[in-house]
Amino acid sequence: MTPERGAPLPVEAEAERDRGSITPLVIGMFVCLLILTAGVTAAGSAFLSGQRLQRLCDGAVAAAVGAVDPARSSAAGVRVADPIAAANQYLGVRGPDVGAVITVGQNTISARCTNQAPITFGALFGSPTLTRTVTSTSQPIRRLGASLTMEAPSTTSPTEGTLI
Repeated sequence: MTPERGAPLPVEAEAERDRGSITPLVIGMFVCLLILTAGVTAAGSAFLSGQRLQRLCDGAVAAAVGAVDPARSSAAGVRVADPIAAANQYLGVRGPDVGAVITVGQNTISARCTNQAPITFGALFGSPTLTRTVTSTSQPIRRLGASLTMEAPSTTSPTEGTLI
């Protein structure tokens, strides 16, 4: 006996026709979940590299301030008189991949630090590295009532140094 055209199929035949249709859906959801996980991991990696760069830039400014004001406790470890050289020494040991421009003003020292940070799963999204730039400024010279007495180079005033 053959079913008529338009007549409902028996339950067994309908179940056979639907078999395997959930597999593509599960595979698609799994791929979406993997891409989402990779994106969250890449964003976390970018955030942490920015935090690392900010810490290094803050440390370079602290080392430069320590070289200017010998009354600060951080000056005990710095054996250079020039704040730019102190920042250079600090970054040379702790962040050799960081480029910085140190600016020494009359009452402030600031730094602008840049590096190429590798990003986890970055190649998956088209960019294996990310250029990060942060700034850091310190004004402890004004707060302590000390004055900055440095020889300014012949090119610029305030003193500016570049660290590569």
